[in-house]
Amino acid sequence: MASIRNQKETTKAKIIESAKKLFAEQGYQKTTIVDISRQAGLSEAALYEYFQGKEDLLLTIPDLWVSELLRDLEEQLFGIRGAFNKLRKYLWWNLRRIEQAPLDAKIVYLFLKTNANFMKTDVYSNVKTLYSYLLDIFEEGKRTGEMKKDLDPHLARTIFIGTMDHIVTRWLLKDMSYSLFENLDEIFEMLVDAFRNREGDASYSEAG
Repeated sequence: MASIRNQKETTKAKIIESAKKLFAEQGYQKTTIVDISRQAGLSEAALYEYFQGKEDLLLTIPDLWVSELLRDLEEQLFGIRGAFNKLRKYLWWNLRRIEQAPLDAKIVYLFLKTNANFMKTDVYSNVKTLYSYLLDIFEEGKRTGEMKKDLDPHLARTIFIGTMDHIVTRWLLKDMSYSLFENLDEIFEMLVDAFRNREGDASYSEAG
């Protein structure tokens, strides 16, 4: 029984990797189930034993990657003092993980997020959790006086995520022809300057 289960998991992983490669290379719309089954070395009938169709695959592919990000984030933020330092770590860490997994990122940012059923998936639930860490950071910034007292954490998060998504989407559409970290220091400073408390002592944000 174990060997059959392992074989099924191996076949499923092969289908996912094949679909990921084809979606990233030729786009979701142009890729067919026939293409995916051929790439995976399976018949169409065999593929349908694992997935209901192309959209089912699209909604499944990023789940493992986003779950890994979620497990890693808390570890990455551990021990970092100061809300601005945590924001910086969040941005650098997120872009680094994207740079390390460009196929997953391309599927999430260019195809999955524009899919009408995205918000019904486990991936969306995990993405929401991933972004909830930002709310905690902005709340901390208000509490410590690093950030404006009247800052709305939800609006601040929207601005932060919007900037981050723009950086990633532009990079993907430009065929990843440059580093994600190009001019990132300047972008980060311009971004967080809108959140900074001018009345208090902001030097804490530079503390280790």
